[in-house]
Amino acid sequence: MKFSRIIIFCFSAVLFAGCKGDSEEVPRDDFDKAAMLTNMAEEVVQVSYSEWKSKVELLKQKASEFETTPSESALTTMQDAFLEAFKSWTYCSVFEFGPAAEKSLRLKVNIFPIDTAQIEVNVLAGDVAFGNAQNAESVGFAALDYLLFENEEELISSTPRQAYVVANIDWIRELSEEVSADWNSYQSDFISNTSSGAGSPLSNLVNEINYEFELLKNARIGIPLGKKTLGVTRVHKLEGFYSEHSAELSLSNVSGIKNAFTGGTGLGLDDYLNDLDARKNGELLSAQIKDLLDELESDLESVNLKYAIENEPSTLDPMYNRIEQLVVLLKVDMTSQLGVQITYQDNDGD
Repeated sequence: MKFSRIIIFCFSAVLFAGCKGDSEEVPRDDFDKAAMLTNMAEEVVQVSYSEWKSKVELLKQKASEFETTPSESALTTMQDAFLEAFKSWTYCSVFEFGPAAEKSLRLKVNIFPIDTAQIEVNVLAGDVAFGNAQNAESVGFAALDYLLFENEEELISSTPRQAYVVANIDWIRELSEEVSADWNSYQSDFISNTSSGAGSPLSNLVNEINYEFELLKNARIGIPLGKKTLGVTRVHKLEGFYSEHSAELSLSNVSGIKNAFTGGTGLGLDDYLNDLDARKNGELLSAQIKDLLDELESDLESVNLKYAIENEPSTLDPMYNRIEQLVVLLKVDMTSQLGVQITYQDNDGD
């Protein structure tokens, strides 16, 4: 009898210990995701789209003035407005979900590098059917970067080139107006769904932050730097190659990604990670991500990417290493802590 009681006691103790251990493995998650998504929708996405839309409107105005009275000064004014609109786009391109995803906005607004031969064919033919497949690589900001900076004298004297520029800007303006208006209608759905499953607002946000950051790693930096071609640089593949503002565009892109991560001055993914006490090697995960993003911004503020890639590509290795570290923190550590799966396909190999 005594032996039986001992067995029962031991079994009960083991069972209780096992149950307690299981309960501790379930992470506490009472973070106010609705408040975070509300801030993201109203103070981050909506504001970013609104600023982009207003800068495209200014670009349209300056393009119309240039078309009416072509001159060097009018061109310079239009170029300045273009760069501001372009940077505003790279800042908000991270939000490729909801209305932007439905319109494939990223593909329509900024495919780079562009097909300069197709642009010249289109200019001669007066082809402004920008929605056609053959024109996919001859429209958007990258095409304007070529048209506005590659041959300024020809642009000032060529009515067909001017018409193509204006039509291209009209194409971008229409898309900016549509997406901005559609977002205002969509954001209530974005705010109301607080799940973390595939297709949820949280999942879309996390996936697009990662996707956009990998575009930075590969298309904006890695491929021009030769990281995919055994060190053979391909500077002509830089975003903003013709205007030589590649670093500024990448800087704006990183700042936009950071804004999407932090929620600006409100609740963001960093706050969510902190609420979960998410750590890596004993340090807060959010702090590590933000510190590296800050360092990356500093890198881009002080470099001319085109010059560096052409003349001293090895000096960019520390910056590229930071980018690689961030890919791991964002794509592996952050997603694991938030319980979000990466749903897009890539061939990067990380």
